[in-house]
Amino acid sequence: MKRIATVFCALVLCAVAAAAVAAGDAAKGEALAKGCACHKSKGDLNGVDAATLTAKMLAYKDGKGENKAMIAIMQKQSPENIDDLAAYYASLPKK
Repeated sequence: MKRIATVFCALVLCAVAAAAVAAGDAAKGEALAKGCACHKSKGDLNGVDAATLTAKMLAYKDGKGENKAMIAIMQKQSPENIDDLAAYYASLPKK
């Protein structure tokens, strides 16, 4: 019985981890990114890990960093938009 409980807990943890990784919707992020001409032309965010991108965008949202334009842009974004943008850029092939 103890073994079944351990296996069940492990499966639940794996499901939670998978849901956290797949938090954003890349298709919605693509629509949001249409206004991101600078990053689109540079391709500097392409293929970057979604968790890394999310952390950077949340830092800007919190007013951290030196790029005033990015701070202003991210402060207008919802957490869902940030997840979607991160999923979109992470899905792109690196340039």
